[in-house]
Amino acid sequence: MSDYLFLGPSLSPAEATELLPGVTVLPPIRHGDLFRVDAGEGDRVLIVDGFFLHTAPVRHKEILGTLAAGAVVAGAGSMGALRAAELWPYGMRGVGAVFELYRDGVVTGDDEVAVVHAPQEDGYRSLSEPLVNIRLSLRAAAESHAMTVAATERVLAAARALPFRARSLRALQRLAAGAHPAADDIRTFLDWHRRRRPDAKASDARALLAAAAAGSLAPHGPGDAPIDNVGTGNQRRWWLEQSRPAADGVSRLDLVLAIMLLHPEYPALLRRAVLASLTGLAPGDPDLTTRAVAWLREHGLMTGFDADWLSMAERRVLDPAAGALTAMVRAGGAWRLPELSPPPFADRLDRPELWRAAARVVELAGRANAWLPTTGGARRLHFRPEVVDACFARLWGCEPAEIDSAARDRGFPTPSLYRRHAERYVALLKTGGPGPLPPLLGLAATAPAER
Repeated sequence: MSDYLFLGPSLSPAEATELLPGVTVLPPIRHGDLFRVDAGEGDRVLIVDGFFLHTAPVRHKEILGTLAAGAVVAGAGSMGALRAAELWPYGMRGVGAVFELYRDGVVTGDDEVAVVHAPQEDGYRSLSEPLVNIRLSLRAAAESHAMTVAATERVLAAARALPFRARSLRALQRLAAGAHPAADDIRTFLDWHRRRRPDAKASDARALLAAAAAGSLAPHGPGDAPIDNVGTGNQRRWWLEQSRPAADGVSRLDLVLAIMLLHPEYPALLRRAVLASLTGLAPGDPDLTTRAVAWLREHGLMTGFDADWLSMAERRVLDPAAGALTAMVRAGGAWRLPELSPPPFADRLDRPELWRAAARVVELAGRANAWLPTTGGARRLHFRPEVVDACFARLWGCEPAEIDSAARDRGFPTPSLYRRHAERYVALLKTGGPGPLPPLLGLAATAPAER
């Protein structure tokens, strides 16, 4: 069992590890961090602080995916409180006063927990005061009869009127020193605050860690709403992009793209995966093509397919069954990646020896590109589209005029998308190519015919 804590300015890492020994303290959470943590059953993910605005925040689907994997996910204080208030019906646990304010609808604005903070080198030191801290401090002042409720509401309105980046006790001091209508109330509040120094976000973070230490955070269970529809295309794409490198420091996305572009068997693998999805047969079933044609005929698609999926030459030479089948494979396989596909397809790709070989290809491409000339001191790829097409037409065994169709056979729905990723390998192909890759299906001899 592992504990992960995403923490920024709300609490010091030293205090966090004292409250929950053994916890791994990570920077404020951002989009993709949960894929890299890869928490599963028995693990606990505790979220306090998170990035937003200029950095994509952690997405709800990421948290739901972690819950579905069996991990405990709980939040408090800041971003953790926000997400817990939104996802508690699905089993994310929330702790503390800030979470309760959002869960109960007392507070709805994300800006109430927003702060400006220093960079990581400075420990994410908070440079402003979150409105939710001021709100809860005012509540405490009213409960201790230091202020009337009406006075606290005037101070809260004055603080809320400040942009979140400018909210601070010093800013309130400036208002109190001027002619603000609530100046007297603000001075009363600041005097009270100076003696008490409350910090709701820090208190909630401590409560979250105490709850974890006490073992009172339960995983998703029967009392929670079911978690479904997590494995969407976007979710799987994020996993490909953000998960830990599959081999030699190369991302899974780069490995898959290398295989899509360079492996001679990839079109055959993709074709079988699409037809298997269509018919319900296994990808290796010898009746796959026959059954797929029957399926198209049964559904009236033998002549109704979009001819734009075929080249002009294919429209002239392919019979209706072959044309419909080709169009169906290209439409169904567009931008298909292993995690978007049925297990038999993913299993073919997700093999260590294949990952290592693909990582080697990515490395070789990087070396070849390093020899390219620089422009203004910066090295960037700048091969013309016709150069990219000619290079890959030779590799794929087709005419440059057929490159769009050949790219679709490899899952690229548009020429621009294929070229964007293919350009990386042009220099390598011009200097000898990547060499053989481990087989995907053992179909090297039949791959061209199945393209």
